Amino acid sequence: MAGLSIVASVLVWTVAQAQPGKVVDPAQPETPAVTQPETQPEQPLDTSDLPEAEAIFKRYVEALGDPEALKKIRSIKIDGRYVGRPFEFAARLTIWKEYPNKFHLKIQEPAGETIEIGFDGEKGWERQPSAGLRMIEGLRLIELRDSSDFWGEANWETRYIEWKVLGRTTFEGQKAVGIYVKALSNREKALLFSEETGLYLGSRTFTVHPGTGKPAEFETVLKPYKEFAGVKIPMGMLQRFKGDQKATEFDYVKLAVNPEEKHDFSPPAELLEKIEREKSKPAEATPAAPGSGG
Repeated sequence: MAGLSIVASVLVWTVAQAQPGKVVDPAQPETPAVTQPETQPEQPLDTSDLPEAEAIFKRYVEALGDPEALKKIRSIKIDGRYVGRPFEFAARLTIWKEYPNKFHLKIQEPAGETIEIGFDGEKGWERQPSAGLRMIEGLRLIELRDSSDFWGEANWETRYIEWKVLGRTTFEGQKAVGIYVKALSNREKALLFSEETGLYLGSRTFTVHPGTGKPAEFETVLKPYKEFAGVKIPMGMLQRFKGDQKATEFDYVKLAVNPEEKHDFSPPAELLEKIEREKSKPAEATPAAPGSGG
């Protein structure tokens, strides 16, 4: 269920748009991908007698719970709180997920500002304070599609195109083993798994810092797991850039498995209407070149 950490690569871009003095606009198709150093755990690695990456992933799936219980979970709704950029105070957090890859995140600040990110299986969209409502395109859409996988790291065979074991290390005080992975979007990460329990602990990657516009190491640390319907699910996460004093926190307070109320993951009607209006506008005539006849 690590797919819930989708916000690691998506929300950072959204937050960047809300920062004054931003230097990149990742919504533009021509925006280049971040050139990333090879992502590895920070501590010295022990590379002796390592298990195969496939064995680590399979152990993680087993640690999550009974295979039959996993198959029965088709949707999840999470209620909680969000603390971090661009808001000064804690905000209400709601996440909806549906198998195989539908996703909707909503963050509502007490003063009324709202951030939303959605993916309906094909189309991605977002709402943010500075840019309003718009579709997600280009590299960001590829990343959103990849990250929206319902089972996340448990579905490694289709989610990643490359993987290899890095070594043993310590992550948040726990003995862990790291795996390098590359996604379809070419996003590279180091995934950390507990040697004791087999559970996924978090990740390190490189992404553009919203304050500087430069690549920086970005870390996700999952909160302790809790069992729902026979399956272990992390109850939130902390995310931070290396060197930042303050972490962004996603705290899951209430989690409903297979809720009765169906959620609509489609882009909002107001966004679709806006797109149709723009399509129906007559094309502007190209100005004649100086000195041309007419």
